[in-house]
Formats: sequence, structure tokens, C-alpha cells
Amino acid sequence: MSHELQFDTDRLPEALIARPLGDIDMAVTPGIQADVLGAVARHAAGCLVVDLGAASYIDSSGIELLFRLHAALAADGVELIVVAPDGSNAARLLGLVAMNDIGEVRRSLAEALHRCGS
Repeated sequence: MSHELQFDTDRLPEALIARPLGDIDMAVTPGIQADVLGAVARHAAGCLVVDLGAASYIDSSGIELLFRLHAALAADGVELIVVAPDGSNAARLLGLVAMNDIGEVRRSLAEALHRCGS
């Protein structure tokens, strides 16, 4: 299985938006982590928004990925905000694992970008 990851840096100069598409599972999480951390380093972003709105499926390895990203980014002073739209698989899983304890979770990209800009 392969993954496709889009990055959008046009919305805010200090924010990088990563939008993983498709399934986020143990087959793709190592590649996604490397891609995201590399992009954050290249763009010197102070805020990373991981928008899970286009993810069709996320399993426990995808949740673990978010915890690992948070730890790596926090060490560099980069804020992580996860977008998990209401009713999505990601929102249900994040609610179960108390993701809010280690990073912010917002329901929309607009909310996340507003938070990055403040």
C-alpha cells in the first residue's frame, strides 16, 4: 500500500498543513512520519496542522503516529494541531485515546488555522 501526502503552506506563513489521503495504517505511517518531519524542518513552521479530513481510515498505528509527531515537534518548539471532523473515524479514535492531552484537536481546518495564527 502506498500513501500520498499533500502539503499546503499558502494559508499562513508560520503554519504547515499536512493532509494525508486514504488509509493511515501500519503500512504507511513510517513514510508519513518521515515526510511530515522533513517538511516541517524545510519550512521552519512553528505550527503543524495535520488535517485528517481526507483520511478514509485511521487505525491505532495512525494514532501512535500522532503521538510520535507530537513528541518530536514539541522538542523543537513546534505546535501540533490535528483536524478531525465530527463523525469521522479519526474523531472517534482520538476521543477514545484522549489526544487532547498531548495536542490540540479541532473540528475544522479553519479552526486550526485560526489557532495557529493567534
